[in-house]
Amino acid sequence: MKAPLITLAIVLTLPGGVVADEMSPDGRPHFSGKEADSVEEAFHHFEEGNERLSKYLEGDTIEAADLAHIHELTYTLENALGKMQAALSSLAVTLEEVHLASEKGDQETVLKSGREYLWMADRFDD
Repeated sequence: MKAPLITLAIVLTLPGGVVADEMSPDGRPHFSGKEADSVEEAFHHFEEGNERLSKYLEGDTIEAADLAHIHELTYTLENALGKMQAALSSLAVTLEEVHLASEKGDQETVLKSGREYLWMADRFDD
């Protein structure tokens, strides 16, 4: 396991290599990754990141420099998934409000929360 970390560390210090935002206490490189301000932006990062990752994984081997780029890319993908996951959790809560209000015959809440749910769900439909 140490050999890949050493290789990654060397690649990160080469001219033109990936430059880590910081190093963790155990010497592993850490990146911030791209943040998403909206679900739409998270989807964009997700799709773009998956496309890039797919290209890196086309062959049977991966160059050390590409491993460094993949490592950096995973931070952006993790950020995108986190944003999407939070939005899905909120979407589920809003749908449950619609569900419970519909059982009680609460038209006002069904209309309000139902419209909010559909607006939020539309963010996932792009």
